[in-house]
Amino acid sequence: MRKRVGFTMIELLVVIAIIGILVSLLLPAVQAAREAARRTQCNNNIKQLVLALHNYADVNRMFPPGHLETGEENPPPGGQTAQHQIGWLTYLLPYVEQSATYKLVPFNEINPSANVNKNAAFFAAAGTLIATFLCPSDPMPLVALSTAPANYVANQGTDCMCQFNVCSGVFGHSTFTKLAWITDGTSTTIAVSETLRGDNNPATLLDNYISTSSTSANAQDVTTCQSFAPNASDRGLSWIGGQPQYNMFSTNRVPNDALYDCRAPNYGCTNMAARSAHSGGGVIVGMCDGSLHFISQNIDLATYQALGTRSGGEIVSLDF
Repeated sequence: MRKRVGFTMIELLVVIAIIGILVSLLLPAVQAAREAARRTQCNNNIKQLVLALHNYADVNRMFPPGHLETGEENPPPGGQTAQHQIGWLTYLLPYVEQSATYKLVPFNEINPSANVNKNAAFFAAAGTLIATFLCPSDPMPLVALSTAPANYVANQGTDCMCQFNVCSGVFGHSTFTKLAWITDGTSTTIAVSETLRGDNNPATLLDNYISTSSTSANAQDVTTCQSFAPNASDRGLSWIGGQPQYNMFSTNRVPNDALYDCRAPNYGCTNMAARSAHSGGGVIVGMCDGSLHFISQNIDLATYQALGTRSGGEIVSLDF
């Protein structure tokens, strides 16, 4: 009688179980390798942006503003209400191999009555997705808007309204900071960090923050905002510029702070923490000297705030 060749049902089940165990062991390693690659790309992007800032400063003798501002935050009767215009990333386009996009930016079409991200004259440039401005570790899907997003934001320091040259950080509303003004030292002053993009849909509650004009709330003290419902979800959705939630972050709070970000009592006063989805709990920062660091969300707040000021006189150890 011919002997039958093959596996018994028990043998097949054993093989399948072994394969399942191997897959379960390998999958975390594969996921970790992918995240490591994504994090490396985010590091490289920030490095390019800080180098671009220095190339810009070499030509213009100063850093670009967080964004240009026209009008006033609290205008007198008959005055022009502040509008937020071209942001810092736009000025860096020629220095990150995006000269063609830069040529599309109609600088002479700034409308003092509208934010730049609402100005249709800028949409041809503003809608361009730029890989250098995006961190692949951000899990939020891209949102189809007239303006393309960015995961990188500039340091406005500890003040909710970093404006003109009265600013504890490096970037703000119509700031033009010179390297010589960074007297705390470029190696211990943050230039750039990360943000997590919103989905532009407050109903999903995925990445909301609080936006209110109530005088009982002030973003300088973000705890005054927490009784309000989180009602906005457009963080990081316009690299071309516009309101501060698109292009700046505050060192008033530690990275990935558990409290809701806040914009109150006006559009100029924002307290957006640096945020990322990297494993390990923290964010990548690019310092003003071009060095990169991963800053834990458990960093001492006083140390982090000192890293955010350009001329506060604090002494910060390089082992932060």
